[in-house]
Amino acid sequence: MPATRIEGRTDVFADWAWQSLVVTGGCSIVLGLVLAVWPGKSATVAGTLFGLVLVASAAVQLIVAFGARIKTPLKLAEGASAIIALGLAAWTFSSGESVALLSLWIGMGWVVRGIVLAIVGVWSEEFQGAGRLELVGLATLIVGVVIVVIPYESMTALSVSVGLLTVVLGVSEMLLGARVERGAQPSVV
Repeated sequence: MPATRIEGRTDVFADWAWQSLVVTGGCSIVLGLVLAVWPGKSATVAGTLFGLVLVASAAVQLIVAFGARIKTPLKLAEGASAIIALGLAAWTFSSGESVALLSLWIGMGWVVRGIVLAIVGVWSEEFQGAGRLELVGLATLIVGVVIVVIPYESMTALSVSVGLLTVVLGVSEMLLGARVERGAQPSVV
């Protein structure tokens, strides 16, 4: 049994990365709850909150790109995915009252994130629990497609859907960060 993080397979993340994942996951949960439970928000406020969802998603992707000890092509894929999410966030901030455009930007961001997470899960031999990361990636991909193809009639319906799904993503990010840190603790026999 490994006695230190270096000897185990949990050394994939840098020391600061697990804390960043927990903080980003917590922010995603709060943001998702605000989206889901604030029914009378204006379209401008909703667009801003949706943009912040994509910024949080980009933050997680950048944490993985810079904080994970994974192969360079995977780091580049995570970095490119984060840049795409930031671009979509910029469009979301300026989409105004278009529910269709807002759902398209968020769904596309989650589709790209899901694809990249699944690829990192498949190609990361160093990461213990890579199969779980792959499943989270595939689930994120499916959720992104669902958000894109469902014709949302109102901002409230879109806000509740995206809010609840953002809470789920935030919980998965916090669990990933907690699992990485738990793996870092030395074993007591």
